[in-house]
Amino acid sequence: MSKEIGMFEGAANVPAHLKGGELSETARALGAADGGLKRISIKGSVFRMMVGGQQVAANEDRAMKVVIVASAPGYARTYYGDSYKEGEKSAPACWSDDGNAPSEHVENPQSPICASCPQNIKGSAVNGGRACKYSARLAVVLEGDMNGDVYGLNIPAQSIFGDVDSEHHLSLQEYVRKLAGFGYDVVKVVTEMKFDTNSPVPKLMFRAVRALTEDEWETIQARGESKDAKVHTSERKFTQSDDGGESAPTPAKQTKSTPKRASKAAEPASDEVEDVDDEVEEPKKVSKKKEPEPENPAISDILDEWGDE
Repeated sequence: MSKEIGMFEGAANVPAHLKGGELSETARALGAADGGLKRISIKGSVFRMMVGGQQVAANEDRAMKVVIVASAPGYARTYYGDSYKEGEKSAPACWSDDGNAPSEHVENPQSPICASCPQNIKGSAVNGGRACKYSARLAVVLEGDMNGDVYGLNIPAQSIFGDVDSEHHLSLQEYVRKLAGFGYDVVKVVTEMKFDTNSPVPKLMFRAVRALTEDEWETIQARGESKDAKVHTSERKFTQSDDGGESAPTPAKQTKSTPKRASKAAEPASDEVEDVDDEVEEPKKVSKKKEPEPENPAISDILDEWGDE
């Protein structure tokens, strides 16, 4: 555990009567930026608490248990081009909140739709992959502090679609699909996120820990509707990037042009994490045929099938 302030223990130890609410003017005046919104960064394969674009604590545990309370609609895409350099703050050249078409806040869209974008072609990146990167934008709470802070969390492409080097964990997309196949919704279970230690870049794997209790489910529904959850998963309006490409939604001026929206959502294509040479497998299309209604086994049955570590 890091010797920095208790990143994930401290929040749980705050007395109930002191939790929540808006930051005081004193806290804001002394530098508590972004209204106190907190994010979890996975830069360097370390769980880091980010507040106002600054790291305030780190937790070097390889796994973390959370509940996913909300997500942005669809997979986001972000293209930096020459504007991003490690350690420097910069806004992306183009981005999409749904993986379908550029955001209306992009000044110079690379293409009217993402599917036909030249930055979506393999080889458009210096490393031979695709220059435009996928990510999943989530809002999560910690298992031990479901009434506490809602954290923003960006999941990179390899953690969404890529193969994982684990017998018991899955990529995010496969994890969500497998849960659904057993009759479980991902927002109704405690999820363990674990770093793939065999990956040269930050890469998360996922598994179900347990189902939520009735009281916990009531809490999670409220957290998913909270202001912080909505901010973390709302459309992005970049002013600058704060930690290697992960940016919280921030107000920005309206742009000059609005790209034409695609009439049909684009199927996610393969992608790679920034600065990685190997490319993730092409995501498979989901059949639209109606499947037989699955039985609804206990979460313990799912855990038994996935095994224990």
